[in-house]
Amino acid sequence: MPKYRIIFALAVLSGLSSLCFAKDGAGRVKKIVERSTLNQPGTKPFHLTAVIAPSRESDRGSNRTGEVEIWWASPTRWRREVRSPEFHQLVVVNGAQEWQKNEGDYFPEWLRETAAALVEPVPYLDQALKMVNLADVKTIFGNTYYAWMSMSTDGNVEKGMGATIAVTDKTGLLFYGGDLGWGALFKDYKNFHGRIVAMTVTHGTPEVTARVTTLEELGDAPAGLFDAAASGGDLPLLQTVIVEEKVLRKSLLPMDPFVWPPLKDGPQEGVMTTEIAVDRAGRVREIGTIVTDNNAMSEAAREDY
Repeated sequence: MPKYRIIFALAVLSGLSSLCFAKDGAGRVKKIVERSTLNQPGTKPFHLTAVIAPSRESDRGSNRTGEVEIWWASPTRWRREVRSPEFHQLVVVNGAQEWQKNEGDYFPEWLRETAAALVEPVPYLDQALKMVNLADVKTIFGNTYYAWMSMSTDGNVEKGMGATIAVTDKTGLLFYGGDLGWGALFKDYKNFHGRIVAMTVTHGTPEVTARVTTLEELGDAPAGLFDAAASGGDLPLLQTVIVEEKVLRKSLLPMDPFVWPPLKDGPQEGVMTTEIAVDRAGRVREIGTIVTDNNAMSEAAREDY
């Protein structure tokens, strides 16, 4: 009977040393990312709308459709509405005050990450930049890839998942970026008052494509647009956090050991890791890419959750 151990990649714990270094890679990447980040100081106030749908016809049944609308005046004064068949959120931020109204108890991770990527392609930029100067750097088909490993561990064994930031050398624009809790591919760039913004963003598995249908100056904001209602909001606020695996394991409920199916080929013992999304009730709601020493075990692990 095969013996496999599952570990969950829920936080960036460390990075492997690179095989080669790019001169001031972090400085270059920082300029490229900031060039395409909308929700930062100095950006012209904007109104953005986007529609989200499966990228492939074969994934139409995934129910991964949605809409995003953002009214943004500054990093501390904005309003966002996100809709999907299973979730609807309205959030208003005005200074130190945040107000939310949610329909649905779980913000789908694929939807959250896609909505974030529309305005902030690398949401954990400082953390990513620390890894870039340690990254393995390769140029492939006109794109420079800064690649590193995000390690997960159950306290006894470790396994890594790949993380990458890729830039297109000809344009000096972000092509792809992804690590735990964020990731997307960017194309169809447009100039918005000095910010070069991707109008098409793809993310996830099953893959979805978000297309920006409106990107315009906010102009005179309607009265009360950024006023959080005095009542009727949800408390506590619905938030998404990246949790270190060993912390999560302390809260796991007891369960019977999983019986792995027999294997015909490949190693009979090994390790696999994945990124999981857990709701407030402790239920596993989404599973990311599974990295394993034997790919035949991936489907069994996914079905077990």
